[in-house]
Amino acid sequence: MERLIKCKFNFSYILAGIDSSLPLPLRRRLYDLGFTSGQKIKMLRKSLLGKTYLLQLRDYTLSVRDYLAGAILVKRSQSD
Repeated sequence: MERLIKCKFNFSYILAGIDSSLPLPLRRRLYDLGFTSGQKIKMLRKSLLGKTYLLQLRDYTLSVRDYLAGAILVKRSQSD
């Protein structure tokens, strides 16, 4: 497993979980947004300053801060 923030852009990954060091309200919010184990996730790009990342999850695109992207654990998808 690796952290999403260390992954390459435009490759598909499988969400393995969320780091337990993240505070519980933030973990619950990510679960509500659809960050559940087994979902396909793709990192599209990062901002110029590197503080936000654009992700594709399920059927929508969202932006997360760098500390949240560092707390998301993924494994490489077999299709890419």
